[in-house]
Amino acid sequence: MIKSALHILSFLLFSSVFIGLNAQTSIPTTRTAKGKLLAPELNEISGLIASDLYPGSFWMHNDSGDKSRLFLVDSIGQLLQTVNLEGIIAIDMEDIAKVELQGKTYIVLADIGDNRGVRSSIKLYKFEEPKWDTSSKKQIELAKENIEVITLNYDGPARDAEAIFIDPISKNFYLISKREFQSALYTANIFNGDKQHQLKKLLSFPFTFVTAADISPTGNAVLIKNLTQVYFYPRDPKEKVEQSLSKPFRNMQYDPEPQGEAISFSKDGKSFFTVSERPFGLDSYLYQYKTSKPNP
Repeated sequence: MIKSALHILSFLLFSSVFIGLNAQTSIPTTRTAKGKLLAPELNEISGLIASDLYPGSFWMHNDSGDKSRLFLVDSIGQLLQTVNLEGIIAIDMEDIAKVELQGKTYIVLADIGDNRGVRSSIKLYKFEEPKWDTSSKKQIELAKENIEVITLNYDGPARDAEAIFIDPISKNFYLISKREFQSALYTANIFNGDKQHQLKKLLSFPFTFVTAADISPTGNAVLIKNLTQVYFYPRDPKEKVEQSLSKPFRNMQYDPEPQGEAISFSKDGKSFFTVSERPFGLDSYLYQYKTSKPNP
């Protein structure tokens, strides 16, 4: 993705400041390469979430330029199945989240990218977690009538965003902007049955260029990622997410990837995973990070 010199400069300045401020308090991790993404379809992975139906596997998707589809990928990076979304036109899919509602797991695919800040609205696509049809070919189609389209608007100018997550406790939806000088947290009550929602700004972060985020399965921790850092926020389940995110963070020890834009907790919440795009033909790996400090 093409990034303006101003945005890159502000990102590097903020990164250098907070690397220095938090170096002594970084949480140590151990990184393991689980496998290389060899399937040619997996060329610009921007979103990653652990599957509930198939433990150890992940749902992934590409960003701008790809079709409306997502991929089921196993624990060593092998493509198991492609799910095409019927009747959906992708603009810039940037992140993916999940939520349990009425005892079922739903996927929320976020078409929220807007590099130039010109989109009048952005879209979420909500559907029940697809079943892996082991008897079929590598591709299946999710019928249009099984996809709920949710429209979001900002309270003010359009913004670029690449990160969403859904609190498993409150079911509140959160979005984090990318290209503002300080990335900002927004929310909307997307599960009240309405088809259109206005995003409400809650707070600004002391960093920028956020490319991904996830919340632990129990809701007790949030990870926010940009290109060089992973920020860890412990969360008291009695608090609202925005209260926890207004407090100091700690850095997770992280080895930057070539345009790494995706992060997910494992299904059990005991580790986290990252994966990158393939800029300039570089290889992309599924990495697992384990920490010696358990989540609170």
